Amino acid sequence: MRLLRGLITFSGLIVLLAATVAAQEPTPQAPQTAQAPAAQTGAKQGQAPPAGRRQGFAEMAARIFTPGAAPDPAAVERGQKLFAPTCGFCHAPDGTGKSGPDLVADALVIRDNGGDLIGRVIHDGRPGKGMPAFADLSAAQIGDISAFLHAQIRGAANRFAYSFREVVTGNARSGEAYFNGAGKCNTCHSVTGDLAGIAGRYQPPDLQARLVYPGPSFPGAGGPPPKPVTVTVTLASGEKVSGRLVSENPFDIGVRDESGSIRSLPIDGARIEIHDPLQYHKELIDTISDTEMHDLLAYLETLK
Repeated sequence: MRLLRGLITFSGLIVLLAATVAAQEPTPQAPQTAQAPAAQTGAKQGQAPPAGRRQGFAEMAARIFTPGAAPDPAAVERGQKLFAPTCGFCHAPDGTGKSGPDLVADALVIRDNGGDLIGRVIHDGRPGKGMPAFADLSAAQIGDISAFLHAQIRGAANRFAYSFREVVTGNARSGEAYFNGAGKCNTCHSVTGDLAGIAGRYQPPDLQARLVYPGPSFPGAGGPPPKPVTVTVTLASGEKVSGRLVSENPFDIGVRDESGSIRSLPIDGARIEIHDPLQYHKELIDTISDTEMHDLLAYLETLK
């Protein structure tokens, strides 16, 4: 009931604001030209509020949702370029949520000031919720992300002013050089084979996610699951067992063999060979730089 009363009060406040702005703005004079009644009716129904009225409402709504000065445009731009490749794969490039929550409507983000509340969450992550830690981001970078999110909140407060354009920040030519050179991507992938048209199959944040966090597909990211990890176990007796890796601990290893049965085999005295198709991706995250990652994404975005 408390939430319902709050929503009713909020709706009433918005209506009151709109009425106040409408009363303050002079009604534009229509051109003195004759029009058919049907055309006049259609124009009234389809027209957006005049620009002056829209701007007045946007300013008043922004003061309610994000009190204080508007974020610095330079900080917003920097934050947007950080947010899209770093956070966009879960929270969407505009922050409105995908597999992760909508940050534009998040109470913690709304109350945040320059990263004082969201900084710890970004740095430490939320392992229990599937959010990785971004400990390498500086306080200044987190402040820029906060500025971007607050700009999104201000924009969302007025549907006439809200806009967002995706930005891929890397250099495609440098990304192509990395793909065929230091990154060794072309040793497993082909731009005319498995990667042909990949930019048309994934949004940039989803594609970035598959580069940075290889493994089972993120909810909503689409695409086939990765190939399974396989293992060959040679027991002390000489018996060899091969199949899909199911589990592993300090004492035994679980293998699903060709018959579909799961066998728990002792590790002690055994020789174990594990083949993980994504092993290179997992090792790459420790060596690839942010610039190389963004360049690689920019190159992949050319493969329409």
